[in-house]
Amino acid sequence: MGLFDDLDDDAPPPMNVVRSYLALAIQIGAPAYNQGDQRGCYEVYACVARYLLKTIRGDGAGAATQVLAEALERAALEVDVNEQAWIMRRAFDKLLNTTEDN
Repeated sequence: MGLFDDLDDDAPPPMNVVRSYLALAIQIGAPAYNQGDQRGCYEVYACVARYLLKTIRGDGAGAATQVLAEALERAALEVDVNEQAWIMRRAFDKLLNTTEDN
């Protein structure tokens, strides 16, 4: 079951929901990072990205899923947890700054 399986006419556009999840992940992950817990930050970001990949559907989801999947793949190849967190954060920022609403 996906986040957008039963969208009705009043449902927000899929990218608005994605942006909400990404913003929440940053609200949790960034303070962890700033307190020295880079691993915790990365894990929050990666968990939210994996969740969204499994649940987002519909128009406009393709771009988001591509960005998130590529970031997870790149982070998995990186040994430095600091860089893993930043790979995910840059992907999140890219999606948060996009103007498409579908």
